[in-house]
Amino acid sequence: MEKPKADVIFREVQDLRNNFFLVSVLYPALLLWYIEIHSLIFGRPVGIKNIPGTYLFALWVVFGLFFPLMFYCTKHITEVRSDGIYVRLVPLNLSSKKIPLYVVEDCKIKVYDPLTGKESDVSQSSKKVSPVVILKLISGERMLLSSRKPEELCSAIKQATAEY
Repeated sequence: MEKPKADVIFREVQDLRNNFFLVSVLYPALLLWYIEIHSLIFGRPVGIKNIPGTYLFALWVVFGLFFPLMFYCTKHITEVRSDGIYVRLVPLNLSSKKIPLYVVEDCKIKVYDPLTGKESDVSQSSKKVSPVVILKLISGERMLLSSRKPEELCSAIKQATAEY
């Protein structure tokens, strides 16, 4: 018998599209599209003499079709429900990662610099770094949750933990 779904207090869906990933995925894709189109029109690929056509076709399928499609479809979903916090990276994760509310000790909004690993308060931030929600768990571990609406996420987590 299935468990009824818990009430969703907060839900955020983020598209993971930025310029760095866009260039790193689209440059090889466009290069392989050019090579495939050139090989169809002129009968042989540009500058590639010893690679069989089946290998080029396989590269085109993987890097010209599959990776750009995966990049376009990838989304980060964060949900706060009455029984826990659920995080999922679609379509790479088949199920959500659940953080039970009873293990959450504290919830704060901080600015985190991933290059240095340093945290600072939002008011003291001088760089254009987006704030994150930092969960302190009862085991002493910390967990970072990225969000475009960190205030709403933090207040939803506090509301859910207060009701739990």
